[in-house]
Order: sequence, then structure tokens, then C-alpha cells
Amino acid sequence: MTRVKKQNHIATLLAKAHRRMVARLTVALKPVGISIDMWTLLGILKEEPGQSMTSLADSLSLNLPTVTKLMDRMVSDNLAYRKPHHSDRRRVLIFPTERGLNLFHEADQIAASLELAMEKNIGDLSPIKEDLENLSRDG
Repeated sequence: MTRVKKQNHIATLLAKAHRRMVARLTVALKPVGISIDMWTLLGILKEEPGQSMTSLADSLSLNLPTVTKLMDRMVSDNLAYRKPHHSDRRRVLIFPTERGLNLFHEADQIAASLELAMEKNIGDLSPIKEDLENLSRDG
């Protein structure tokens, strides 16, 4: 029997950890009724309401058609709303609804509890978060 060589490249480890965390968070967010991308988008809109679709796509590292589809769903679920740009009527700005902000806070508490459970297993996540932020920056 041939033994499979363990893959410990950073890309492989990050991908594996990402898949596991996404799976856990997806299950945990199911009762709230929003996806991870919706939660993330609502967090962006909470911090800075009135974002353009392009800036949201950049923040999520998703293409514009994907964000447009996600936003269509969020508008129909009353999580966000579109408003014409004040000086350029061809553009729209996105704002969270009260319902969206309430669901964001609920989802945020769930995510925080998952992080707390991780910290109990592996220790302080601050250095890991900082390293991941640095890795995710352009450059």
C-alpha cells in the first residue's frame, strides 16, 4: 500500500481551513436565513452605507454580476435597498434595511461564538487574523 504524501503547502492548508470554516458557518447561519456573503455585505453596509455595486464587488472580491444577483436577492428579502446616486442617476447606491441590520447582528453573534470556540482549541486568533489580512491585501 502506497502512503499518500501529506500536502502542507500554505495554499492547500488555507483552502482546507476555508472550506471547513465556511461549512460550519453556513450551517450555523441557516436558522438566520442569510448566507455568508449576505452577512459580509451587510457588515460592509453597516460600516459604510451607500456603497456602489462596484465598491461592494471589490470589497467581496467577487465579480459584478455575482454581486448584482446577490443584491437582487437581498432587496427582495428586504435586507437592503437601492437608491439612485445623488449626482449620477445612472449609478445606484446600496443601503441596509433595519431588518438587514438586525439579521447582521444575529449572524455576527453566531460568527463570534464560532471564533470563540476556535480560540478555545488553538488560542488567540489575533495574530492569525492579522496575517490573513496582510495576505489578502493587494500586492
